[in-house]
Amino acid sequence: MAKIITFRVIKGRAQFKCPFCQKRRNVAIPPTVRKRSIRCHQCDEMIRCNFNRREILREQQSGKVLLTTSDGREMVAHLFDISTRGVGFDVAFRDTKKITVGKELKFHCSWNPRLFSRGSYVVRAISGQRVGAQNIR
Repeated sequence: MAKIITFRVIKGRAQFKCPFCQKRRNVAIPPTVRKRSIRCHQCDEMIRCNFNRREILREQQSGKVLLTTSDGREMVAHLFDISTRGVGFDVAFRDTKKITVGKELKFHCSWNPRLFSRGSYVVRAISGQRVGAQNIR
């Protein structure tokens, strides 16, 4: 499987750079698109791309973590990305009703204990099974 490359989107445009021939070009990215395959106009290779529209870059992480809510409920979450401000993750469909915007969360990661050593997080956004939480400072 091909590696996915993340490109930063600023004002609806991404600076695409082919990893094979190093050719650059600006590509218009619609606001609803998060992933797309782009064909290099120089070498004709197809590159799988993620698009990041945030000011602070997210680090792609993948793995299961233990999530504990402020009322003591524990559930498994699948981690997607992490930044200095917060974290993005998915929960099982049955657990979506247990999490609400504004609820305080704590994470425990057995494969990297220092990943969530910063303490608590607050849920800021929920879209289906996808949840975004922000650090409490």
